[in-house]
Amino acid sequence: MEKFDTIIIGAGLAGLTVGALLAAEEHQKVLILEKEKYVGGRLVSFQGKGNRLLIQGRELGVKEYNQTMASVYAWVTFAEPDLETMLDKGLLNGFTFEAGGHATFWGNRGRVGFLLDYLQKTIPLPGNKGFSVIDPDTNKIYPMEKGGSYGWMSEESNRTTKKLLREMVISPPEVLEQWDEISFGQWLNERTKDRKVYEFLAALASIHMVMGEPDMIPAGDFIRFMRTAVDIGMNLISGSTGIVPAPGFVYIGERIAEKVAEGGGIIRTDTGVSEVLFNGNRAIGVRARTPEGEITVHADNIVCTVPIRKIWPFLPKNRFPAALTERVDRDYFSVGMLTGYVGLKSDVLADAGIDSKSWLLTPSILKAEEGYIGDVDIVSIMPSNFEPSLAPEGMYTIGYSIALTEGELRDKAKVHHVIDTSRNIFYKTFPKMKEDTLWEIWTCSDKGFGDWPPPGERRPDTTQPGLEGVFFAGDGYGAKTWGSGMDAAVYSGLLCAAAISGKNYVEKVMPPYHR
Repeated sequence: MEKFDTIIIGAGLAGLTVGALLAAEEHQKVLILEKEKYVGGRLVSFQGKGNRLLIQGRELGVKEYNQTMASVYAWVTFAEPDLETMLDKGLLNGFTFEAGGHATFWGNRGRVGFLLDYLQKTIPLPGNKGFSVIDPDTNKIYPMEKGGSYGWMSEESNRTTKKLLREMVISPPEVLEQWDEISFGQWLNERTKDRKVYEFLAALASIHMVMGEPDMIPAGDFIRFMRTAVDIGMNLISGSTGIVPAPGFVYIGERIAEKVAEGGGIIRTDTGVSEVLFNGNRAIGVRARTPEGEITVHADNIVCTVPIRKIWPFLPKNRFPAALTERVDRDYFSVGMLTGYVGLKSDVLADAGIDSKSWLLTPSILKAEEGYIGDVDIVSIMPSNFEPSLAPEGMYTIGYSIALTEGELRDKAKVHHVIDTSRNIFYKTFPKMKEDTLWEIWTCSDKGFGDWPPPGERRPDTTQPGLEGVFFAGDGYGAKTWGSGMDAAVYSGLLCAAAISGKNYVEKVMPPYHR
């Protein structure tokens, strides 16, 4: 096979970002190798069509659906009725839903939106137009207004909450750098002993960073997210949470893949890299498995987008600094999500008298004292109210996203306790919801995001000493990367493209408040 300028391992959001920029902007010969049969990485979406599911033109039954879920470290933990019945009866026909809890931050004014605009692959990313909090003790809904009060809190708690939120949004860069060294749990504990304040702000951080325990969350990362709202001109009530029209979040990957192809790049799916090849310390290519057999491909640059705890089989530990691999094995952790999708016959938010495009936060439905690493919180939206193409006419979807640790997600009893508690709260809050439910799927993903270092330690950098010609991208890479999920994946992709090309793609693509 011909030699390439750059080979990218993985066609997820970070890999596609690097590939699109190098192919279309730098005119490099780019080859992206993806072990799965689809592009987009963890941006997996499913569309119901008759008694089957679709992803990028492929029809799936229950077996293929479960295999696709497993490819993104996810599995179904509860379904009602069972998946076979849902498909046999065509209950999912016309619905679009995700493999996990996907959301864009700040819609078209977020990092994903700016990248798509830069690549001239813009798609609508409609955001929320409301924000409400459900008190899990009373099942009362508190719609939030800009500058308004937090109705479930005392006046003193209100003042403390607003004071801390203001401290976040006015913090200068040098202070944010100091907060990079501590956890958000420490940040909160140094400022308040008020349990209501702690629960609310910890829940906001948990959902946006996808970590269930504030002591696991880098304070600087989350506070930068909150601070960005001021420059964007948005807030938690307007545009902080966005979705993607049908065919769902996978469409983001498909659009960027189009740009790769337009630049002359090649994406080869069903091709898993088994070894990165070296000449001394210099990477020279890869060996990969395909349905037709093994291939060897050479390139000047190799980009790895696989999470660091998953790369050792094809990029051995002995090529990395020993101090790094020891920290990875000892201290790094994965974060994940429990996600529920429900098909409904009614708009339960409108029935409750709140804006149908609101997102809902239910803090501390379960306390850490009940055996969880931190308090358990729910964030919920009705995606079909943001974008009607996600459900058949006259029908709706509601989604739950709940951050849990990888250990908790592997504990079926804990997971089902969270599911039961969540359902009970929503059935009491929205009286028609139970009887109007058409179908319900709950999934776990214990590695829904990259591998994280503990707070105070930066992510492994885009390049590593002793690995010439090897670069890293993904939400778990980049010493300068901040944020989580798609935001971090895009940012790290820009850093990686910059390291290869010598051009500052963060400045080229992103406005100052996203840099």
